[in-house]
Parts: sequence; structure tokens; C-alpha cells
Amino acid sequence: MHLDAQANMDTISIAIAGFSVVSALLLLLIYACFVDVPGKSPHSIVWCASLLLGLAVVQSYQLRYFMGGTPPLDEFVYRLALFALPASFFFFGRWALQPTEPFRPVALFHLLPVVLLFVAPIEIALPVLLSFGAGYSIWLGSFVYGLRAQRKQFRFEFFYFIVMAALAVLVLILGFALPFMDDAFFYHFYSSAIAVGLAIMIVALIANPTLIGDLSEAARARYGTSTLGGIDVDACLKKLHETMVVAKAYQNEGLSLASLAEELGISGHQLSELVNTRLGMGFSRYVRECRVEAAKSLLVSAPSQSILSISIDTGFRSQSAFYAAFKEVTGQSPGDYRKRARNSSTPE
Repeated sequence: MHLDAQANMDTISIAIAGFSVVSALLLLLIYACFVDVPGKSPHSIVWCASLLLGLAVVQSYQLRYFMGGTPPLDEFVYRLALFALPASFFFFGRWALQPTEPFRPVALFHLLPVVLLFVAPIEIALPVLLSFGAGYSIWLGSFVYGLRAQRKQFRFEFFYFIVMAALAVLVLILGFALPFMDDAFFYHFYSSAIAVGLAIMIVALIANPTLIGDLSEAARARYGTSTLGGIDVDACLKKLHETMVVAKAYQNEGLSLASLAEELGISGHQLSELVNTRLGMGFSRYVRECRVEAAKSLLVSAPSQSILSISIDTGFRSQSAFYAAFKEVTGQSPGDYRKRARNSSTPE
């Protein structure tokens, strides 16, 4: 019976580890090629690659272990990838959220777990490694929490980071208990924790493709040096409203931060800070809200116009993107909104 349970657990873990390897490589491709972050730093791409490739290597060795291979910690490549993960996680988070952050020599401290791998026994190095990992997860969660005033929608994203931090703390506890427990249980749990973390990031990016860019903009607005000195903020806000709402710039499906900033006569960084600090949202969210507001008006004033036609008229690239944005902003689908608006205007 025990052997059957172990075999079932190994089968599940094989599937989980395989999913993680594919997910890590997919996330790397998405971030490097498709995620649009203003001023995306080469540092963030390098450390993203280090983090996700490291996770793929770790899960590959654990996958081999679940299939009857040697314990992963006996393999040098596994240990090297494992001990590089905390630094990769920290540096990626730092430069993804603050792409203009300069490199400082004191940051080399975060490579301490890698150094310990070569100078300390695994019984000492592993708990230190896991402590760094849990600490960085908590740091990232608190960093996002500090941006709550910049973004009303970050409450859900903060939940994602809370879950990831909780998983990191549980892995830390199991790491300290490793000398007193079955090694296989630790590998099974650690593999599952990695998979959950990757799944959370995939779900978060699907739900909000501009998540990293929004976080980066909010971080720059909160922690960076203001770029709005010397410009008439109220006049810029008025011109922004006239351009977006009156002149209907939102109808341009290729509208970008740079093109709109040029039209307003300010820099992209200034427009980003203006929208963040004065309107409480990122540029992408602001554009979506302008488009949804226009769509709401059309859904009521043009009852015979199709939803597909309305999505095109308001600048959305596809009907699916329109549905997702409309549901995000209003909490209901375009069809439901039109139906409720029609019912509320019908005399009893």
C-alpha cells in the first residue's frame, strides 16, 4: 500500500515538474519578447533568464529523481542552479520594477548563497539559501503592498504575492526540518511550490498582461525622482482629457505612451508619472478605461450596433480584448451592460 502511494505521488510530481519546465521557458519567452515595460532594462531580461532557466534546471533534476534518478542535491549542477535562484529572483524583481535603478557594489551581498555553496557544508548553506529565498518573497510582497496607493486594482495582485511568500516560508520551514524528515517529501513539496509559483504568474499575466509594466510605472512614480517639475500639470491634464476624450485618440488601436506623449508635448516618463500620480492608474489601464467609457456610451446610444463593431470603433484590437477590458472595468460583459441599460430605461 505504501509503495502504491509513493508511486502515485511520484507520478503526480513528474507531471508537476514537467509542467514547471515548460512554463518557465514559456514565461521567459513572454517576458523577453512580448511584455511591454517602459524602459525595460537589459539587466531585467538577463536576470529573468537566470531565474527561469534556473527553475527549469531545478525541476528537470527533480523530475529525473521522481523517475528513479539520484537525489538532486547530490548533483553539482542542481546545487548551482538552486543556490543561484534567490539572487536571480531579487535582481529580476529589482530591475523589472525599477528598470532605471543603477547597479551598486553593495548588491553583491545578494550572491552570498552562491558563495556559501563553495565554502560551507550543505547542512549550513541550505538553510541560509532558503532564508534568503523566503526573505526576498516577503520583500517583493511588501514592495507591491507599498504601491497600493498608486493602484486601486493591485489588491488582487497583492494576493498573488502573499501566496508566493507563504509558499516560500513553508519551504524554509521544511528546509530546516530536512535533517529530521524524508528527503523525498521535501523534493515533492518544493517541486509543487515552484509549480504553484509559476502557475500564479501565468494566471496573473493572463488576467492582466500589463501587470509588470503597471507595477514598474507605479514604482517609478512612488520611488523615483519626479519628472514633472517645470511643467503645468493642470494644463497637461486638461490637454490629455481633450486629446483622449474629445478628440477620441483612444480610437487608435496602436496608441502608445510615446505617441501620446509626443502629441501632448511632454516625455513618455512625464506622461507615465502624470497618469500614475494624478489619475491613480497606469497608462495601459487609463487607455482601457477611456475606451470602455466610450463603449458604454455606444452600447446605450446605438442599440443596433454590434458589439464587434463597437469594439473596433473604440480602438480594441479584438473582440476578446474588448470583452476582457470591459469585464475588468465594469464587472460585467458588454451584452449584460446593454441589456441592463435597456431594462432600466424601459417604463414599467
